[in-house]
Amino acid sequence: MSSDMKRASIAFDVDDVLASHVESFVAFSNKNYGTNLSVEDYSDRWADLWDINDDEIDKRALEFQTPKRIASFAVKNDAKSALLQLKTKYDLYVVTARRHHIVDTSIDWINRHFPNVFKETHFVPIWVPDNKITKGDICKKIGADYLVDDLPRHCNIAAETGIKTVLFGDYAWNRNEKIVDGVTRCKNWDELLEYFGVDNT
Repeated sequence: MSSDMKRASIAFDVDDVLASHVESFVAFSNKNYGTNLSVEDYSDRWADLWDINDDEIDKRALEFQTPKRIASFAVKNDAKSALLQLKTKYDLYVVTARRHHIVDTSIDWINRHFPNVFKETHFVPIWVPDNKITKGDICKKIGADYLVDDLPRHCNIAAETGIKTVLFGDYAWNRNEKIVDGVTRCKNWDELLEYFGVDNT
Protein backbone atom coordinates (compact mmCIF):
# COMPACT_ATOMS: atom_id res chain seq x y z
CA MET A 1 0.00 0.00 0.00
CA SER A 2 1.38 3.38 -0.91
CA SER A 3 1.76 5.91 1.89
CA ASP A 4 -0.90 8.21 0.44
CA MET A 5 -3.62 5.55 0.34
CA LYS A 6 -6.27 5.72 3.00
CA ARG A 7 -6.16 2.86 5.48
CA ALA A 8 -9.30 0.77 5.81
CA SER A 9 -11.23 1.42 9.01
CA ILE A 10 -13.22 -0.75 11.42
CA ALA A 11 -16.02 0.39 13.74
CA PHE A 12 -16.55 -1.58 16.94
CA ASP A 13 -19.59 -1.94 19.14
CA VAL A 14 -18.91 -1.79 22.90
CA ASP A 15 -21.33 -4.09 24.75
CA ASP A 16 -20.32 -7.77 24.49
CA VAL A 17 -17.57 -6.97 22.00
CA LEU A 18 -15.31 -4.81 24.15
CA ALA A 19 -17.24 -4.88 27.44
CA SER A 20 -18.84 -7.65 29.50
CA HIS A 21 -22.32 -6.16 29.40
CA VAL A 22 -24.46 -9.30 29.61
CA GLU A 23 -22.59 -10.63 32.64
CA SER A 24 -23.38 -7.38 34.45
CA PHE A 25 -27.00 -7.44 33.27
CA VAL A 26 -27.54 -11.03 34.48
CA ALA A 27 -26.09 -10.20 37.90
CA PHE A 28 -28.33 -7.11 38.11
CA SER A 29 -31.46 -9.02 37.13
CA ASN A 30 -30.84 -11.91 39.51
CA LYS A 31 -30.13 -9.57 42.43
CA ASN A 32 -32.90 -7.05 41.87
CA TYR A 33 -35.68 -9.03 40.22
CA GLY A 34 -35.33 -12.53 41.65
CA THR A 35 -34.46 -14.16 38.34
CA ASN A 36 -32.12 -17.10 37.98
CA LEU A 37 -30.58 -16.17 34.65
CA SER A 38 -27.26 -17.22 33.19
CA VAL A 39 -25.43 -15.64 30.26
CA GLU A 40 -26.82 -18.41 28.05
CA ASP A 41 -30.37 -17.31 28.94
CA TYR A 42 -29.86 -13.73 27.82
CA SER A 43 -31.88 -12.09 25.07
CA ASP A 44 -31.84 -8.45 24.05
CA ARG A 45 -35.62 -8.74 23.84
CA TRP A 46 -36.10 -7.73 27.45
CA ALA A 47 -39.90 -7.82 27.23
CA ASP A 48 -39.73 -11.56 26.57
CA LEU A 49 -36.88 -12.17 28.98
CA TRP A 50 -38.71 -10.55 31.89
CA ASP A 51 -42.30 -10.90 30.61
CA ILE A 52 -43.00 -7.20 31.18
CA ASN A 53 -44.43 -4.25 29.25
CA ASP A 54 -42.57 -1.36 27.60
CA ASP A 55 -43.03 1.05 30.53
CA GLU A 56 -41.49 -1.44 32.93
CA ILE A 57 -38.65 -2.09 30.47
CA ASP A 58 -37.80 1.63 30.45
CA LYS A 59 -37.89 1.73 34.25
CA ARG A 60 -35.57 -1.25 34.62
CA ALA A 61 -33.28 -0.10 31.84
CA LEU A 62 -32.68 3.17 33.68
CA GLU A 63 -32.07 1.24 36.90
CA PHE A 64 -29.48 -0.91 35.14
CA GLN A 65 -27.83 1.67 32.90
CA THR A 66 -26.33 3.91 35.56
CA PRO A 67 -22.98 5.65 35.13
CA LYS A 68 -21.58 3.68 38.08
CA ARG A 69 -22.52 0.33 36.54
CA ILE A 70 -21.30 1.25 33.06
CA ALA A 71 -17.99 2.36 34.57
CA SER A 72 -17.62 -1.03 36.26
CA PHE A 73 -18.03 -3.17 33.13
CA ALA A 74 -15.18 -5.66 32.75
CA VAL A 75 -13.17 -5.80 29.53
CA LYS A 76 -13.74 -8.84 27.31
CA ASN A 77 -10.87 -11.31 27.30
CA ASP A 78 -8.29 -10.73 24.54
CA ALA A 79 -9.95 -7.54 23.32
CA LYS A 80 -7.11 -5.15 24.10
CA SER A 81 -4.28 -7.24 22.66
CA ALA A 82 -6.30 -7.97 19.51
CA LEU A 83 -7.17 -4.31 18.99
CA LEU A 84 -3.54 -3.28 19.37
CA GLN A 85 -2.68 -5.73 16.60
CA LEU A 86 -5.51 -4.49 14.38
CA LYS A 87 -4.43 -0.89 14.98
CA THR A 88 -1.18 -1.57 13.12
CA LYS A 89 -3.12 -2.07 9.87
CA TYR A 90 -6.49 -0.35 10.33
CA ASP A 91 -7.99 2.83 11.71
CA LEU A 92 -10.29 1.90 14.58
CA TYR A 93 -13.51 3.61 15.72
CA VAL A 94 -16.23 2.98 18.28
CA VAL A 95 -19.85 3.08 17.14
CA THR A 96 -22.24 2.19 19.94
CA ALA A 97 -25.75 2.86 21.20
CA ARG A 98 -25.94 4.72 24.50
CA ARG A 99 -28.54 6.78 26.30
CA HIS A 100 -27.44 10.37 26.72
CA HIS A 101 -26.87 10.16 30.49
CA ILE A 102 -24.15 7.49 30.11
CA VAL A 103 -22.31 8.89 27.08
CA ASP A 104 -19.60 10.64 29.13
CA THR A 105 -19.11 7.58 31.34
CA SER A 106 -18.80 5.40 28.24
CA ILE A 107 -16.14 7.67 26.76
CA ASP A 108 -14.24 7.55 30.06
CA TRP A 109 -14.50 3.72 30.11
CA ILE A 110 -13.15 3.45 26.54
CA ASN A 111 -10.28 5.85 27.22
CA ARG A 112 -9.37 4.11 30.47
CA HIS A 113 -9.29 0.59 29.08
CA PHE A 114 -8.23 1.30 25.49
CA PRO A 115 -6.02 4.40 25.59
CA ASN A 116 -4.94 5.67 22.16
CA VAL A 117 -6.59 2.72 20.38
CA PHE A 118 -9.58 4.42 18.74
CA LYS A 119 -9.51 7.48 16.51
CA GLU A 120 -13.05 8.54 17.48
CA THR A 121 -16.11 7.40 19.40
CA HIS A 122 -19.60 7.83 17.94
CA PHE A 123 -22.97 7.21 19.55
CA VAL A 124 -26.28 6.17 18.03
CA PRO A 125 -28.62 8.84 19.48
CA ILE A 126 -31.18 6.50 21.02
CA TRP A 127 -32.08 9.26 23.50
CA VAL A 128 -33.69 11.23 20.66
CA PRO A 129 -37.42 10.42 20.31
CA ASP A 130 -38.18 8.41 17.18
CA ASN A 131 -34.49 8.23 16.29
CA LYS A 132 -33.98 6.62 12.87
CA ILE A 133 -30.17 6.83 12.75
CA THR A 134 -28.53 3.39 12.63
CA LYS A 135 -25.00 2.14 13.18
CA GLY A 136 -24.82 1.66 9.43
CA ASP A 137 -25.65 5.33 8.91
CA ILE A 138 -22.88 6.38 11.27
CA CYS A 139 -20.39 4.01 9.62
CA LYS A 140 -21.22 5.58 6.27
CA LYS A 141 -20.84 9.09 7.68
CA ILE A 142 -17.41 8.47 9.19
CA GLY A 143 -16.20 6.34 6.28
CA ALA A 144 -15.85 3.09 8.21
CA ASP A 145 -15.41 0.09 5.91
CA TYR A 146 -16.37 -2.53 8.51
CA LEU A 147 -18.63 -2.87 11.55
CA VAL A 148 -18.05 -5.44 14.31
CA ASP A 149 -21.14 -6.03 16.47
CA ASP A 150 -22.71 -8.84 18.48
CA LEU A 151 -26.33 -8.12 17.53
CA PRO A 152 -27.58 -9.53 14.22
CA ARG A 153 -30.04 -6.67 13.62
CA HIS A 154 -27.26 -4.06 13.67
CA CYS A 155 -25.08 -6.21 11.44
CA ASN A 156 -27.86 -6.88 8.96
CA ILE A 157 -28.90 -3.24 8.68
CA ALA A 158 -25.30 -2.12 8.18
CA ALA A 159 -24.63 -4.86 5.61
CA GLU A 160 -27.67 -3.79 3.63
CA THR A 161 -26.17 -0.29 3.35
CA GLY A 162 -22.94 -1.73 1.94
CA ILE A 163 -20.83 -1.91 5.10
CA LYS A 164 -18.86 -5.16 5.45
CA THR A 165 -19.96 -6.53 8.77
CA VAL A 166 -18.75 -9.05 11.35
CA LEU A 167 -21.20 -10.69 13.75
CA PHE A 168 -19.01 -11.14 16.79
CA GLY A 169 -19.16 -13.86 19.45
CA ASP A 170 -20.62 -17.29 19.90
CA TYR A 171 -23.50 -16.07 22.02
CA ALA A 172 -26.93 -17.53 22.75
CA TRP A 173 -28.57 -14.33 21.51
CA ASN A 174 -26.88 -14.38 18.10
CA ARG A 175 -26.01 -18.03 17.46
CA ASN A 176 -29.16 -19.02 15.60
CA GLU A 177 -30.28 -15.68 14.24
CA LYS A 178 -30.56 -15.13 10.50
CA ILE A 179 -27.86 -13.01 8.86
CA VAL A 180 -27.87 -11.44 5.42
CA ASP A 181 -25.23 -11.46 2.70
CA GLY A 182 -22.33 -9.25 3.70
CA VAL A 183 -22.26 -10.45 7.32
CA THR A 184 -19.50 -12.82 8.43
CA ARG A 185 -19.54 -14.67 11.75
CA CYS A 186 -16.42 -14.58 13.93
CA LYS A 187 -16.81 -16.45 17.21
CA ASN A 188 -13.83 -14.89 19.00
CA TRP A 189 -10.92 -12.50 18.69
CA ASP A 190 -8.66 -15.09 17.06
CA GLU A 191 -11.19 -15.60 14.25
CA LEU A 192 -11.58 -11.83 13.95
CA LEU A 193 -7.84 -11.32 13.57
CA GLU A 194 -7.76 -14.03 10.92
CA TYR A 195 -10.67 -12.40 9.08
CA PHE A 196 -8.81 -9.08 9.00
CA GLY A 197 -5.55 -10.71 7.93
CA VAL A 198 -3.62 -9.94 11.09
CA ASP A 199 -1.12 -12.51 12.30
CA ASN A 200 -1.85 -13.57 15.89
CA THR A 201 1.37 -15.49 16.51
